[in-house]
Amino acid sequence: MNVQRYDMLDGLRGVAALLVVGFHLSQFGMIPAIVPRGYLAVDFFFVLSGFVVAHAYERDLRTHLSLGSFIIKRMIRLYPLALLGAGMGLVVLLLKWLFFPGKVESLEVLLASGMLNLAMVPSFLSATATSHDLFPGNGPLWSLFFELLINLLWAVCGIWLRTSTLILIIVVSLVFLAVFVNRYHTLNIGYDTATFWGGLARVCFGFPLGVVIYREQHRLSANARHWSMFTLSAALVFVLAIPVAVSERNFPWLDLVFISLCLPAIVIGGTGQTNTMRFGSLLGSLSYPIYVLHFPIVLMMSGLSQSLLSGWNTHIIASMSFVMILAFSWMALRLYDEPMRRMLTSLTRKGDGKFYKPFPTPEPVSGATQPDGGQIDVRL
Repeated sequence: MNVQRYDMLDGLRGVAALLVVGFHLSQFGMIPAIVPRGYLAVDFFFVLSGFVVAHAYERDLRTHLSLGSFIIKRMIRLYPLALLGAGMGLVVLLLKWLFFPGKVESLEVLLASGMLNLAMVPSFLSATATSHDLFPGNGPLWSLFFELLINLLWAVCGIWLRTSTLILIIVVSLVFLAVFVNRYHTLNIGYDTATFWGGLARVCFGFPLGVVIYREQHRLSANARHWSMFTLSAALVFVLAIPVAVSERNFPWLDLVFISLCLPAIVIGGTGQTNTMRFGSLLGSLSYPIYVLHFPIVLMMSGLSQSLLSGWNTHIIASMSFVMILAFSWMALRLYDEPMRRMLTSLTRKGDGKFYKPFPTPEPVSGATQPDGGQIDVRL
């Protein structure tokens, strides 16, 4: 596996994670709606994930890497922090039930949903009090569920599909997304029981699109793949900051334009730079813990702003929340996630060597594109 890193994409992933934090802070009324389309960062993650996972694993899965090995690698990468995030969400909901029992579901429903979420399984038990969320204590984990699902489907059959077949899947998914946009007037779907299938359509559009970009990047001109970090970050912020339509007369179809043209273009623009940006690497490392851990902190601080901190300025509470999210994410990464992944990797190597048996470098697969490039941290 190539040891270079796509530092530009790492940095962009970190920028997107911070924009998601801003989106949720505004949803809880702590700051103005500065990135009202922050939910589209999930679609950016899906496209980026398809590119990264295909780069890291497609050749190996076609030659020597077993399905079991791939699943273990992905679970070691994703599950420790996801487990921590789901646990934090459950604790926050239990505290809310203890102090504000009328604002959450019954204890039995909370515990049942919490146990399912700890296993990365969406819950269809929540009701109005928790907005029918699939992951009521940590909403963003809905996208991680679909990420794990698409990873499995891709490893089982997707790696053998021709690029033309992937494009057909992308087009069909886009048609379904158009149906959902026509119904809900937004692509902010997939996180609750009513729009579950919309989440599936989003990942079935974004992930294969990322795989196609990986396979076909050699066809792109150098100019399309070399943009500055500032330019691409500004483009990402601009897309997510465009005000959301308040009626169907205000172009609700913009979301479809953004996910099919703008966000893939930003990913393409970030594929040309490797091993040059330490700051980008740091942002990339923090992006995943920020994404899976920030929501319980925002939920807790929102509760405090309505009770113990009711007299405080909401902007101060938002600033405190942001600092807490960054600090806790960094500590979780260094003190929990990285040691846990090292330990799990060591245990799996000792427990079953066949999953990690070294192989000689295989010959390129006939018809497979092996473009030059780097390796980035293969996480959402």
